[in-house]
Amino acid sequence: MDTTEQVNPVVPEAEPMPAGAGIDGQETAETSSLKEASQSNAVVMEEVAARKPAPKSVNEGVPRYMPTQRREVAALALKELWQELKLDNDMPLIFASPLQRRVQLEHHPLLLQRLVTAGKKSKKAAFGQLKDWEVLQAPSYTQGIAATGEVNTLLKADMMHPAEVGERGSIPSAPYSWICYTFSSGWKALSVYFYDSDNNDSHTLNAVPPGHQDEWLAFLKLLDDLHDSIWRRERRGSIEIIGGSNELADVIKNGSYDDIVLPPATLTHVMAQRHIFDKEMLKRYAALRMPRLRKVLLIGPPGTGKTTVLKAEGAYHAAQGGLVFYVSAPPYARNTSAWQQVSLALSLAEESQLPSLVLVEDFELFVSNPTELQLILNTLDGVATPDNPAGTLLLATTNDPEKIDSRIRDRTGRIDVMIEIGLVEDVELAVRLLAHFLGDAYREKEHAPIAPKFLKYPGSHFREICIGGTMHALEHGRAEVLGSDLLWAHEVILTGKAIAEESERFIPTTTRKRGSYFGRNQ
Repeated sequence: MDTTEQVNPVVPEAEPMPAGAGIDGQETAETSSLKEASQSNAVVMEEVAARKPAPKSVNEGVPRYMPTQRREVAALALKELWQELKLDNDMPLIFASPLQRRVQLEHHPLLLQRLVTAGKKSKKAAFGQLKDWEVLQAPSYTQGIAATGEVNTLLKADMMHPAEVGERGSIPSAPYSWICYTFSSGWKALSVYFYDSDNNDSHTLNAVPPGHQDEWLAFLKLLDDLHDSIWRRERRGSIEIIGGSNELADVIKNGSYDDIVLPPATLTHVMAQRHIFDKEMLKRYAALRMPRLRKVLLIGPPGTGKTTVLKAEGAYHAAQGGLVFYVSAPPYARNTSAWQQVSLALSLAEESQLPSLVLVEDFELFVSNPTELQLILNTLDGVATPDNPAGTLLLATTNDPEKIDSRIRDRTGRIDVMIEIGLVEDVELAVRLLAHFLGDAYREKEHAPIAPKFLKYPGSHFREICIGGTMHALEHGRAEVLGSDLLWAHEVILTGKAIAEESERFIPTTTRKRGSYFGRNQ
């Protein structure tokens, strides 16, 4: 109870005592009692006065006002505008949009107009179908919120990623604006998309008649599906780099199987992994309740052509309209792990619902953290394995398969198949490599006889002896590359490797083994 309303009864003041009422100047008992009651009442009134509410906060007579945030101003403006437009008899539900993204879907003109057009073509209106929409002028009482129609950024044609310098087909993102929506079922709603300087972020508030919130959420789902269809269409054939420079996409796009000289059986085995994208194979995976993810590991010594195969397969998959991810290990300073990059690529592939190829070089570096082992196992073949309805192929390479934990390497299903791309063992393959790297300079009678001398070496060795042999010929004033030029380049490479293996040659001589400054041994 408010203490200001509690008032104790006031005891009436005593009448003046008649003369001679007391004996020898002393008060009677009745007189003493009246004085005490009067003093007690005065004390009570002072306490009541002390408990009265203080006056409103002032600063030397000037009222103090609490700061109002822009979101509160926007919410009040929505209520005021709702009443001005007489959208509904009841006051609206005002809430933050569930879709707070770089692309604010309910404010993007392209998406809204496409949804309206789709609704006109449909015989029966869907739940949440938009009939019409209108951009409103910002009311004067909104303190300039969403008044300029500013576009936050420019987007790629996929309406997902920011446009880069030199981009073609860019699309403006949603402008800051006030919009009134009219739905096929006969009701209307308001929304404002604005920059919230209080929180340094963009924000969206929706105003919906009570009882129509479910249909509003259905409307947002229609917009979300439309947006997904656009970015899926635009991402077909794209190559996305995770953790590295986007320039790598051009390197992969230029890959070709024309650059590869490998045994036909090996190439056939690699290409056969594409069947993960066949409809019949996807149905088989689904029937077995298996995530539609194929994990393939190319193994072999350095220089055998594993990376070239990755680039060629990436270029082929993109040309077929698939989605390609190339995963690079992040710098140590970045707040993410190498495996998290792979996991992100697999999750994005699942989300895309497009046939996806994930390329990873030096796979052993991505699975080497013991603290992440359980997460890795769960992702490769466990409860956390992503399931892309269109299929995902993880194609990885390693020079050191023994460095991969046996629970990953040897457990079938975590790595589905390992394909060896090894050293050159066949004379016919060696001849093909010489012809490939020498090009027009290749002469069957001159070069084929020496091909057996280059067996047990990787394909990169053939490339280097052909380049080195051509330089040796030019150094001697010859355009023709002889077999002796190739043998010379071969010996130079072997000599360099032999010297590099002699570690003693690179260890400085100790002081005790050197002569002293004056020519005496120490």
